[in-house]
Amino acid sequence: MEIKLNLSSKPYLNRQRIHLWLLLSCVFMVLVLALNGLYGYQNWRQLRLLESRFQELGEMASGVPGATADYTPEEYAAIKSEVALENEIIAADQFRWTILLSRFEELLPVDVSIRSIQPDFKGHSVRLACLARDVSAMTRFVDNLLTSEDLNQAYLQAHGEVTSDSGGSKLVQVGFSLVIREAF
Repeated sequence: MEIKLNLSSKPYLNRQRIHLWLLLSCVFMVLVLALNGLYGYQNWRQLRLLESRFQELGEMASGVPGATADYTPEEYAAIKSEVALENEIIAADQFRWTILLSRFEELLPVDVSIRSIQPDFKGHSVRLACLARDVSAMTRFVDNLLTSEDLNQAYLQAHGEVTSDSGGSKLVQVGFSLVIREAF
């Protein structure tokens, strides 16, 4: 069997269909272009409205006493540091010393005295400078702190002998300092 093809009787390409598809593609592209142009125009109008609103707000802000229309990042950083300092002062003012001092009174042995208390509100810690009659009294106080539920993050910073004159006799005591983290 022999197959014969005669291409001369019919065109190889259907030009009408190709032209139709090209026309439909062009119409679709023009439609997409028109929609994108409309979307761009709406965005441009909204940007102009926002710019005019920002200008109005800037004029309103310049009328407020103490406010400037030219607000720079440096001014913002300065104000932010001032606010942080004021928040630290407020936190220090809200701290209740009586609770902490009564807790120290419960844990302090008879032969240990606290000489100074230095709070660190930013680190939520307290530094204590203490005097003890001997090393065993100092260890009792540190052990009491470590076994307590709320002041158990006590760290001994320094210790040494302290000589004091009381009534003509020299008294040797142990001076030590410690830091209690998360004390409040």
